Amino acid sequence: MGTLFIIGIVQAFFILILLLNKKGKSRSDKILALWMFVLGIHLILYYLVFKDYHKNFPLVLGIMAPLPLVHGPFLLFYINSLISPHPVYNKLQLLHLLPAISYYFCLLPIFLLPLAGQQAFVFEQLPVDPPLYVMIFDALIDVSGITYVIWSLLQLRRHRENIGDNFSYTDRINLIWLRNIILGMAIIWLTVLIGNFMNESTSSSLVFCSVVLFIFLTGYYGIRQGIIFTDQFDFPEPPEPEPSKTKYQRSGLSKEQTQKYLQQLLDYMKNEKPHLDSKLNLPRLAGQLEINPNYVSQIINDQLQQNFYDFVNQYRVEEFKDRLHNKTSGRYTLLAHARASGFSSKSSFNEAFKKLTGQTPSAYNKSLRSTI
Repeated sequence: MGTLFIIGIVQAFFILILLLNKKGKSRSDKILALWMFVLGIHLILYYLVFKDYHKNFPLVLGIMAPLPLVHGPFLLFYINSLISPHPVYNKLQLLHLLPAISYYFCLLPIFLLPLAGQQAFVFEQLPVDPPLYVMIFDALIDVSGITYVIWSLLQLRRHRENIGDNFSYTDRINLIWLRNIILGMAIIWLTVLIGNFMNESTSSSLVFCSVVLFIFLTGYYGIRQGIIFTDQFDFPEPPEPEPSKTKYQRSGLSKEQTQKYLQQLLDYMKNEKPHLDSKLNLPRLAGQLEINPNYVSQIINDQLQQNFYDFVNQYRVEEFKDRLHNKTSGRYTLLAHARASGFSSKSSFNEAFKKLTGQTPSAYNKSLRSTI
């Protein structure tokens, strides 16, 4: 078991070194690097406890106790940094770390005790008569873990909704792999909750085994998604946020203007075919039309009852169908037709086609050939 913890420590610091040596480090890289450092330190402290070093140095337990309160905030900080690559820095975000800082502050008198006093507190007082603040923070740790997992999932879902309203593609911006990172964190907190019904030794071993697995999961997706080993993570500049429905009502766009812009939009899509640009987004299309992006978004949402993603991809799907109906279409693969229609990848093509037609591209092609 001890070997597994050592491997986890090495992995955490290996990821840290890779991130620190990465060229053009982003804000998310720095947050992940700091998180890996904290996770590595946390595992080192637990390894010392696992080897019973805390009996001679009880300060190890005191340093380790508040650390679970920082992992939830780090998860949220990391997700937010990926969703908004250039966010406005807000010092209020540091309030997420206030519970951990408060816990250290409460433990400070214990840290200042001589070694005999620390040992008496940890091995005599704590098991039979723990201070109220210890019980409060122990409960807060459980609540914190669950809260930040749910919060992170909601942030990821909001990001995916924002993609649908502003982008015509999802490749490398949907961050769907983050769902597995959040799931890994959820498993850690599940083991923490289950461990409340076990003896302390078994519970701690179970929790930190899941931490090691989480570090490996993070490293795996770091390699697979290219967020650790590549110099840049391909994430676009965020478009102007879409206004709310209330703002639409106050946008000042008259019924005549709405119809004019709608017709202009439809004519442009038909004649200029901007959907053939695989990286088309709302601000880019609005710039080509010379119309405020908010107005374009309002028209697509209210008049066409679609989000931007579905609106653009329906044109790409129709373009793909037209190419298949062409007598020379057999010279090319379905993927070649898809790329020529504006889709950036096979996965985005299959996803959009199935969503908008209810069948797979190959099934559609097969049914089309059977009628010829």
